[in-house]
Amino acid sequence: MLSQIFTLSLLGFAASAIGTETPMPIPLNITAISSRDGYSVFECWQLASIPVDAMSAANYAIGETTKATWSRIEPRTHIGEAWAPHVQLSVILNGLIRITSPFPDPAAEHGAKGDRPESRVAYIMPGTLKSSVLIAADLKSISTLAGHLTEFPSDEPTVLVQVPFEGDRAPEHTVLYEGACI
Repeated sequence: MLSQIFTLSLLGFAASAIGTETPMPIPLNITAISSRDGYSVFECWQLASIPVDAMSAANYAIGETTKATWSRIEPRTHIGEAWAPHVQLSVILNGLIRITSPFPDPAAEHGAKGDRPESRVAYIMPGTLKSSVLIAADLKSISTLAGHLTEFPSDEPTVLVQVPFEGDRAPEHTVLYEGACI
């Protein structure tokens, strides 16, 4: 019996050494602006979607979506406090977005913090998956105490594609940690 276990272990080791073992799927981690205790906060989400290999690519089903919008924002635009209009996937193609979440509270900056989460900053810009994709899920109906601050500080227009999820349902996910994905 022991020799059979040892042989199976050696076969498993040999198979992995020559690359016949099925590789583990790469999880899809995306920065999200979510809501916690009435405040907009950053979270790193790992989507539950398992990739399907097709057309030489790992393809992730991320959820049912509605019509996509191509948006162009002028350089140096300051929005102020904002909330996601819908639970949506945003992909930046050009420019820069600076998001502070939750929206800064001057009283909290001078020590009157209470249970308010600490404000954090994330930069969304073209480049990598971690830098150019965001799920915005902090609807005003749930982030009732503070939304997020949105600024477009680039010297050139910011272009992004916004894809709302049907019924404002975020894709199935696990929260890995508080803050943007790193």
